[in-house]
Amino acid sequence: MLMFEKLSGNTVTIVPMEISHTKELYEAGKNKEIWSHLPKSIKSYQQMECFVEEALRRKELGNEVPFVIKCRKSNKVIGSTRFLDISKINLGLEIGWTWLTPTVWGTAANLECKYLLLKYTFEDLNFIRVQFKTDDQNLRSQKALEKIGGSKEGILRNHMIRKDGTYRHSVFYSIIDSEWEKVKISLEDSLY
Repeated sequence: MLMFEKLSGNTVTIVPMEISHTKELYEAGKNKEIWSHLPKSIKSYQQMECFVEEALRRKELGNEVPFVIKCRKSNKVIGSTRFLDISKINLGLEIGWTWLTPTVWGTAANLECKYLLLKYTFEDLNFIRVQFKTDDQNLRSQKALEKIGGSKEGILRNHMIRKDGTYRHSVFYSIIDSEWEKVKISLEDSLY
């Protein structure tokens, strides 16, 4: 049910993650800045193999659906994202684990990626809620979520333990179905 062959925009294409994407994901994820606010750091090809295998295992369990983000023009992998905390009963999910190679930071890549995923979630799945969470120290991510139209819901204190052992406060954002049309128009105005 939560699957598509690919979603394409002007800048990016999103496809389901496969084991064959491992090498390209490793190449795209070599910059250590990518991993500064994510729960894991990928420093070796073996770690990327484990990252992909774990994502695909979670997919088999029905917990997550991982995707690869490609540059539409070159067809090269530029990052990854996932559907998490999928609730078919409550018609909601989280978009997360999103990372992009720094060469596309500040471009339309992230904005279009979120637009395509949101459009699919609200218009094809008919879900009523999409949430996002980020580290309270990740100001770049918070600005990006506000730029796409996410409403800041609040902060869960000591929500997670970071890989360095410190406590992470998570900032939650959401977009709900009644907001989608306005968010969609704003995103399309920015992108197209």
